[in-house]
Amino acid sequence: MSKKILIANRGEIACRIARTCQRLGIAAATVHSEADKDALHVQEVGESVHIGPAPASESYLNIEAVIAAAKSVGADAIHPGYGFLSENPAFAEAVAAADLTFIGPSAEVLRQFGDKAAAKAAAKAAGVATVPGSEAASDDPDAIMAELHAMTLPALLKAAGGGGGKGMRVVNDMAGAETEIEAAMREGRNSFADPRLLVEEFLPEARHVEVQILGDGQGKVLHLLERECSLQRRHQKVIEEAPALNLSPALRAQLLDSAVALGHAVNYLGLGTVEFIVKDERAYFLEVNPRLQVEHPVTEMITDLDLIELQILAVAGHGIALGQEDVGATGHAIEARIYAEDPGAGFLPSTGTIAQLSLPHDALRVDTGIAAGMAITPYYDPMVAKLIAHGRDRAAALSSLVAGLDQFSISGVRDNSAFLRALLRTSEVRESAGDTGLIDRRLDELVAESAPDDSRIALAAAIWLSEQRGQRGADIWQGDGWQTGWRLGDGTPAITVSPILQARIEDDLFDIGFGPRDASGAMLVGVGDGEYRLSIEALGEHAYLITADGRSRKVRAWLGDDWLTLDDGGNKLTAALTLYLDSARQSASAAFGGTVEAPLMGQVLAVQAAVGDTVDQGEVLVVLESMKMEIRVTAPGAGEVKAVHCQVGGNVERGAVIVELELAE
Repeated sequence: MSKKILIANRGEIACRIARTCQRLGIAAATVHSEADKDALHVQEVGESVHIGPAPASESYLNIEAVIAAAKSVGADAIHPGYGFLSENPAFAEAVAAADLTFIGPSAEVLRQFGDKAAAKAAAKAAGVATVPGSEAASDDPDAIMAELHAMTLPALLKAAGGGGGKGMRVVNDMAGAETEIEAAMREGRNSFADPRLLVEEFLPEARHVEVQILGDGQGKVLHLLERECSLQRRHQKVIEEAPALNLSPALRAQLLDSAVALGHAVNYLGLGTVEFIVKDERAYFLEVNPRLQVEHPVTEMITDLDLIELQILAVAGHGIALGQEDVGATGHAIEARIYAEDPGAGFLPSTGTIAQLSLPHDALRVDTGIAAGMAITPYYDPMVAKLIAHGRDRAAALSSLVAGLDQFSISGVRDNSAFLRALLRTSEVRESAGDTGLIDRRLDELVAESAPDDSRIALAAAIWLSEQRGQRGADIWQGDGWQTGWRLGDGTPAITVSPILQARIEDDLFDIGFGPRDASGAMLVGVGDGEYRLSIEALGEHAYLITADGRSRKVRAWLGDDWLTLDDGGNKLTAALTLYLDSARQSASAAFGGTVEAPLMGQVLAVQAAVGDTVDQGEVLVVLESMKMEIRVTAPGAGEVKAVHCQVGGNVERGAVIVELELAE
């Protein structure tokens, strides 16, 4: 058994590994970059080594720095978590060379499964069915084109060294094949330093089912049941659950037996996941993730096993005390991944400081690496928390997860929790009939459903204004100049509203008007074409009683000086609120000056505008990188570039002016 483990990771998974170490009586230390010096994993683990600047390439991916950190704290083993160096065979070899234990499979196995072509060959050799397509990967565009010509379209291009959905392109017709090949090869080269592609049959509306395996490296391999991971966007998982339902006994047996057979074939050590695509009662090998998975908690919840404990013991040579007959499922578990991203803007990552955070710890298992006051930076994956529900059956688990999402709230960054709630309400998800294409097919509908409507905006503005006004008077128009200084006519009740506030929700601006209170004290609020009479009573603990049209209901809200997050039991919204005249002046100034702001915190990859250039509306001015995504910032209108306030390699904050234009009339 290890005496001390260095956790070579960050965020929620570092915190999660540390909890198991503490329970087992194993000392733990971790590492951090400059951007993470005050991060939650640093605080919770209690001992951490600074290993470099914010970019992962200079810190969490720096093999020499990580091993030096392990030596400096007296660790005898390194746990890589997931991502970063967890699947890097050179890292596993370097750990062994430093006389430390790598908590994962051998470098040889990592190398084999890190290459999708080699992994496919290993699966076939073990008698596991694979997706029809090319046997070997190629970086020759002509050879790839020939493979496409030999197949029935649509076909899938897949980067041989890929993962996380990168380097994957669907070819629907030969007319666009060349472009798709170039794009897939470019992504493979940029992301994995490997442009080689596989060509396989594309299986739309299929299911993604994976099997958790555990091996002792001495020939014993168990399965720890399967997980359903079909709900995805951009080939990345969003909702996971266990066990997978609607599988025939024969198909389930095929999945489990195939995964164990592949583990035996490579003498697998530690935890791993064998992933399959399931279509028409047939299962095809997809890939192996030779590490701990993000979604491991759902397996833990139904099996009552600590997977990290099993992983540590197996790699330490203590074997596997379990027999296959000891592994069974109790109830059902579902996990939702909450990301700092904007579904309404193509899931653009969101950066900023967390002003407020409410997590449903009492209702669900919550794995997180963030806390209020911490910053979401552009350097790492945008996942901020995992909410995991467990129930006696799927219906109970799903109901619990939705209730937990209702209790979740975050302010300061955008998030996908409203989108997740809309997804979980769909008939396909309620009936466990989802597939890998569901989100894409219903994306516009899901985004629209999760977007704030006028009534919620009116409610948010009314609560914020009521709190800010305090006891300044019953009539909103009898202010002391704090608002606008305007008065309506002769002061008699009227339904006319005049603008008081401007709300920014994501990238949209809303003018919000208020009229006089009525005899009951209800406030008239206008947003868009709608007018709403609202009575508000503060109940304490972020709770308010709202009465509208004779109906009373309880809502929750979290307020700051210039923002509010509202949860009315439907969908949440976070609004930045500004007094209308101040906001109008700022907007006019920005429009007159043609200022272009950074939409999020990020690193500048390219500056494509220079002082004196004439640009057209929509022309790319600056390219930013944030959370592994490229964001192109474009000109809001035609004009001349007057100033550029950023440079390649530099970092910019969200809202920073990066280019100034003189817009054409």
